[in-house]
Amino acid sequence: MSPERELLLRCKKDDRRAHHELYSMCYHFLYSICRRYYVNQEDRMSALNMAFVKIIANINLFLNKEKEVPFELWIRRITINYIIDEFRRNKIYRENHELRDLQDSEYLHPNYDPALERAKMEEILMAIDNLPEMNRTVFNLFVLDGYKHEEIAGMLKISANTSKVHLHRAKKKLQEFLEHEWSKKKVTSNFMIQ
Repeated sequence: MSPERELLLRCKKDDRRAHHELYSMCYHFLYSICRRYYVNQEDRMSALNMAFVKIIANINLFLNKEKEVPFELWIRRITINYIIDEFRRNKIYRENHELRDLQDSEYLHPNYDPALERAKMEEILMAIDNLPEMNRTVFNLFVLDGYKHEEIAGMLKISANTSKVHLHRAKKKLQEFLEHEWSKKKVTSNFMIQ
């Protein structure tokens, strides 16, 4: 995604149509980032919209260095920084709601291979959503966004060792959850076959 410079200049001049055009262009990319960090739809959309406001507010900074940094990388950084800032602000909430009940969900037995892959991906995303918030955030930053433990520690104001512990816990919980879900399906499908 590389918007035309003319579109970015119109956004800088506070052209609402240009804002809408840029928002439409960036929506899916920004949503995919927010999807990894937030469980519910309202939080995802709130983060996406607030990150977009920051993008518009700082568009001039990008225009000054657009030859050095790709637009996609720049908006990704702004979005992740916004999410991390929100994460820090909600520390009290996070500490009080560290453990959540796992949501029960039923999946149809897939007979068609692409649907099976889609169902597995949905299960993996659901498993990530069900991780405690700190574990999920560290997992996403390390595994999906490629940050090192030292960088995560600086962003979340924790030690690098604490970051490693959260990653280890996240991986363990994901493995346990997915093994349980997939063994449940195997038993169900074996029962259906007989």
